[in-house]
Amino acid sequence: MVTKLPDSGNGKIHATPTGNDNDVICMTDLVFVRYMYEGIIHSGTLAVEFEYSSNLCSINYLDVQYSDPQMRKHVEGNPNVLRNIDSHLRNNLLFQEYSIN
Repeated sequence: MVTKLPDSGNGKIHATPTGNDNDVICMTDLVFVRYMYEGIIHSGTLAVEFEYSSNLCSINYLDVQYSDPQMRKHVEGNPNVLRNIDSHLRNNLLFQEYSIN
């Protein structure tokens, strides 16, 4: 399944509640990305705002901010990158939820 990140245009995207919102938390995560553009390796960051439901094990993407426009083209134009970002966020959530101190 390909995850589509929301358009971070002029308006802010607001989430609609999905079922039981008692377990839903809003989070922001920074994702560092290296990518090739015109034969040069670039790096930048994504600030991803999302809602996470531990009961449903679901992520509802609210907003994404890119450090530069080329990165947006690279991320949104590549389903593999979208899946990798989604997997990265889910792995971090699982680690935080089930890690033993």
